[in-house]
Amino acid sequence: MKYTFVSLGKFESLGVRLGGAGLGNILFPWARSIVYAKRNNLLRIQTTWNSIKIGTFFRKERDKRLYYDLFTGLDGIRGLKKFFLLNFSNDVKYFSGIQDLFSPFIKEHDFIKSELLKIVNPYYINKVNSIHQDFIAVHIRMGDFLHTDNEDKLRSGVWNHRIPLRWYKSIINKIKKETDISIYVFSDACDNDLKSILDLENCKRVYFGSAIGDMLALSNASLLVASASTFSMWASFLGQTPTIWFPGQMRQRVVNEIKVFEGEVDYNEELPESVLKLIK
Repeated sequence: MKYTFVSLGKFESLGVRLGGAGLGNILFPWARSIVYAKRNNLLRIQTTWNSIKIGTFFRKERDKRLYYDLFTGLDGIRGLKKFFLLNFSNDVKYFSGIQDLFSPFIKEHDFIKSELLKIVNPYYINKVNSIHQDFIAVHIRMGDFLHTDNEDKLRSGVWNHRIPLRWYKSIINKIKKETDISIYVFSDACDNDLKSILDLENCKRVYFGSAIGDMLALSNASLLVASASTFSMWASFLGQTPTIWFPGQMRQRVVNEIKVFEGEVDYNEELPESVLKLIK
């Protein structure tokens, strides 16, 4: 094999893919591919980030997940040579799927973050870098996630379900007892759905213009209160950020420094001592 390619959807050799997962999920095969290419001295073929999706429009999601301007496209062989290699060559090793999550590259944090920042549209990097103060980030994922009044599924580790807003509220109230640091709310939901959170003192909704902008901003937080999504996992991994998870939703430890808190906190539990020291 001489080349690596990240397969994220269909008809990718034409420069735009049909369908495919969201940003959190597609970063897994991308990360595995670039680490593999580095270790085996292989050339990388440009990732087809641009996507055509219909479901996001039907669901009226804020982020349509087309990804047409998130990345520079300067991440490998492109154009006619890309088309030829993907359609007529046997020298390409393909990567897809989210198997094993962060395990294959958990120790490659610095390399992966560096490579990601190289290809992100500078506009979003500058937007994120405009934050000049400490903040606590709360990520509330709704969108295509299932709503349920029964927390048992979440607590058993089921994916793609919404975290109850009352849990977020309980964690925020615990934080507010200890500090007056700004709390930024990141979400794909409308303001009305988040009213019980946004009505809390010192809670402000923010948006950095795109999925990658929000992910990088989340990674810069002093503390992350996560959703049940791989998007939150990536934010935690990229920033090596102290992270609070809903019970049953921490799938892997993604922070390499053992002293940094990364764990689950229930309604009736106090914030860990290391988190208290951090936010005070």
